[in-house]
Amino acid sequence: MAADKSKPAGKARLLRDLKEGTFAQLYVFYGDETYLKEYYLNELKKRVIDPAFADFNLIEYEGKSLLPEQLAEAIDSYPAMAERKLILVRDFDLYKPPAGFADQLPTMLGELPDYVCMVFYYDVLDGKPDKRTKLYKLLEKTACYIDFTHLEERELIAWIERRARALGRSITPDDAAYLIFLCGNSMTNLAGEIEKAAAHTTTGEIRKYNIDAVCSPVLDAVVFDLTDAITAGKFDRAVELVGELIAQKNNEVMIFTTITRHIQRLYAAKLCAAAKGGEKMLMELIGSKSPYYARQIQNAARRVPLGWLRRAASLCGETDAALKGSAADRQKQIELTLLALASALKEGSG
Repeated sequence: MAADKSKPAGKARLLRDLKEGTFAQLYVFYGDETYLKEYYLNELKKRVIDPAFADFNLIEYEGKSLLPEQLAEAIDSYPAMAERKLILVRDFDLYKPPAGFADQLPTMLGELPDYVCMVFYYDVLDGKPDKRTKLYKLLEKTACYIDFTHLEERELIAWIERRARALGRSITPDDAAYLIFLCGNSMTNLAGEIEKAAAHTTTGEIRKYNIDAVCSPVLDAVVFDLTDAITAGKFDRAVELVGELIAQKNNEVMIFTTITRHIQRLYAAKLCAAAKGGEKMLMELIGSKSPYYARQIQNAARRVPLGWLRRAASLCGETDAALKGSAADRQKQIELTLLALASALKEGSG
C-alpha cells in the first residue's frame, strides 16, 4: 500500500505526533544538528514512556554490537504496565546490516507491534536513507525519517535570543548573527558560547565585545582574521594565528584547505560584484546560507584587487597539492605561502 500523501512527513510529522500523542512505530533520526536530535529524542522519551516504568520500557542498544535475537526479543516482549515501550538503537547501518540481520530485518521492522516505538538514531554513522534499497521502500510506507539539518540563520538568531532571555540577558539580532559567524552554526556549541557571553556581560545585554572576550572562534572565523591580517600588511599576525591553530591540534592540511576556500570565496565575491550580482547570488556561489557571512565576505573582497585574488588562488592551489603530497614541514610551507601572498599584495600583483 502506498504512503498516505496527506499525512505530514519528517519533522512536521514528529511535531504532530508529540503534540497529539499518536506515535509512529518507527522513527529514523539523522543529520548534522546533534542538539536537535537529542532534544527531540528526549521529548519522544518523555511522551512515550511513563518514567515510573522506564527501567522496563526503555531498551537501548549500540548498533555495532546488536544481535538479531536481541532485537527480536525486544520487539516481541510486551511493555510492563504501560501501553508502549521505546526501543532505541544507535548507529546501526540499516542498509548494510551486519551478518545475520539482512534476511530478518524486513520482517522485524515491517510488522512492528502497536506497542513498539522504535528509534534508529545516527551520530557516528551518516544515517542518510538509501532510497535504492528494498528495505527503504518497505519502511517508507510507515516509518518517519527526520533529517536534523543545521537551522537557517534567521531561525538560529531567534533561538539565540530565546536562550539569552532564559539566562536573564538580551542580545540584538546583529550580535546574534556575529556570534554565529564567530562560533559556527552548531547549536550544541552555541549553547555553551551563549552561556559564556551571558556570564561576561555586566549590563544585561550581550554585545560584540562580550562575545570577543570569552567565546571560542571556529576555524573559518580564525581564517577570516588571518586573511584580513595578510591584506592589512600584518604578516606576523597571520603567522601567529597559524601557530595558534596548530597548537590547538588543528591539522595543517585542514587549516590550509580552509584558507584556500576562503580565498576562493573572496574571488567569487569579487566576480559577483563585477557582474552586479546580489547577496542571494553570492550565497549560492560560496555555498553559504548565511546573509551575515556573505556580507562579511563581500566587504573583505572590496579591500583587495582582483589581480591579487587570481594570484592568491593560484598560489593556494600549488601549496594545497604540495601539502597533500609531502610529509615535509607543513607549517613552514603554509608560512612561506602566506609570505608570498603578502609580497604579491605589496607588489600590486595583477
